[in-house]
Amino acid sequence: MKEKNKDEVLLNDAKQSSEDRKIVIRVLCTVALSVIVFTFYRFSLAVDFFFPIVMWSYMAILAVLVFVYIIYNRGFSRKGVTVDMLPEEWSAEKKQSFVADAERRLRRSKWMLILIIAFLVTFLMEALELFVLPMFSGWF
Repeated sequence: MKEKNKDEVLLNDAKQSSEDRKIVIRVLCTVALSVIVFTFYRFSLAVDFFFPIVMWSYMAILAVLVFVYIIYNRGFSRKGVTVDMLPEEWSAEKKQSFVADAERRLRRSKWMLILIIAFLVTFLMEALELFVLPMFSGWF
């Protein structure tokens, strides 16, 4: 009995370690992509004719990514829905398929979220530089 519990604990630890590793990789990818996107944006400031193209392209890319993410996930209307919440007239197979589809869509669209965060960080940094930092420039 103790051997079985020990094996279960080891298996759970391995699964948790794998999940932790995936989270760390996602965070590192998000940070690296944010740095790349922001760096390219900042370098485009040096070229007068190139900057407006990059700025408007970044805005369009961000808008498209956000809309595609929301549409692909069906407006998050299925998030948190359990089999018990679905209509009684549906078959058990249809209910399970509905819930599984929502989970699959969220899982498959994680890569878009990494891109969205990278572009949002770029615009946040630019907004901070343009609007917040000038307020504090006279303090120091």
